[in-house]
Amino acid sequence: MARATTTPHARKWGPGTAAIVRLLIATETPLTQVAIAEAVGVTQPRASQVLKRLSMDDAVTASVHGYRGKRARLLDLYAQSARPHLDAPEDFWFSTRPFTDQAHRITRAARRAGVRIAFSADLAPDLLVPWRHPTLTVVYADRQLRLEETGFVPAEGRADATILLRWTSDATLLTVNKPWPAVVDKIPLADPVQQWWDLRELGGEDRHEAADRLRRAIISKSIAAAA
Repeated sequence: MARATTTPHARKWGPGTAAIVRLLIATETPLTQVAIAEAVGVTQPRASQVLKRLSMDDAVTASVHGYRGKRARLLDLYAQSARPHLDAPEDFWFSTRPFTDQAHRITRAARRAGVRIAFSADLAPDLLVPWRHPTLTVVYADRQLRLEETGFVPAEGRADATILLRWTSDATLLTVNKPWPAVVDKIPLADPVQQWWDLRELGGEDRHEAADRLRRAIISKSIAAAA
C-alpha cells in the first residue's frame, strides 16, 4: 500500500513538538510561550526550544503578544517529521457493519472499560469534510481495548481490517484543539491535523485527494467549530 513520502533525513519529532504544532495550527490569536507550554503539558524550556526551531523553519511569527503559526508551513513540517507515539504495534479488527455503527460500538465499549479513544482517518475526515466513504479507520486509545464482545473479529493485517487500533500514552493524540470539533455524532475525534497525517499515511489516491481537501479546510479554518 502506498505511503506518504517524507523529506530525506527529516528528524522525527517527539510528542511535545507535534502537540505544539497542532496547537499553533488551530489557534487564531497569538500565544505566549507560557500558554503554549501549559496547553500541551511541556516545560517552558522545551517550548522555547521548539518555538526557536519553528522560527528557524519559517513556520511561526513572533510579536510582543506571542507566537502565531503559519498553517501551510506547519502542515508541511508535520507531514515530514510527525509520527504518532505508540506503545505497541497497531492491532487489526474487522466488521461488516456500517462505519458509524462500528464507531458507536467501539465508543460504548471504551466508555464501559474507562478507556479514552479518538477516531482518525478514514472516518473522522468523512465527518468533517466528506469526500470518500471510509474503508479503514485508525482509532487511538490510551489503554488496550478488546473488541470481540462488540462484534469485531481479529484481522490478519491492514488489507483485511476495518479498524486499526493504536495504543498510545501520548494524551495529546486524544485531545482536540479548539475550535476544532471534539465530538461529531457522539464519536470522539482526533485533531484534524492528525487525521490529515493518517489519511496520507494510509495511502491511496482517493485518500490523498481527501487529505488535500482536509488540508485546505484546516488552512482556511472552514471546518465547523466545536459546539
